[in-house]
Amino acid sequence: MHDVGMNMGQLEMSVKQIDDTIALARSWSHDLLHATETFGMQGIGGKLETALRALDEARAALEGYSDAIEADHNAVGTVRMV
Repeated sequence: MHDVGMNMGQLEMSVKQIDDTIALARSWSHDLLHATETFGMQGIGGKLETALRALDEARAALEGYSDAIEADHNAVGTVRMV
């Protein structure tokens, strides 16, 4: 636990859960996209393609989150009660 009360392990697990959730949503969207292609459903297929790009961007934005948490943890000073 950090001096200011932030449990860094818990923070990392929570961010990993977000990353895993995005990955799962991407997998489902990808499967649905293939289903819409099979049935020639271009309207929803286009929306799913847009969603897939956004999900890829979201996962890319989280790349290196563990290192960022560690760096932030090391950069925060000690808080003293006075």
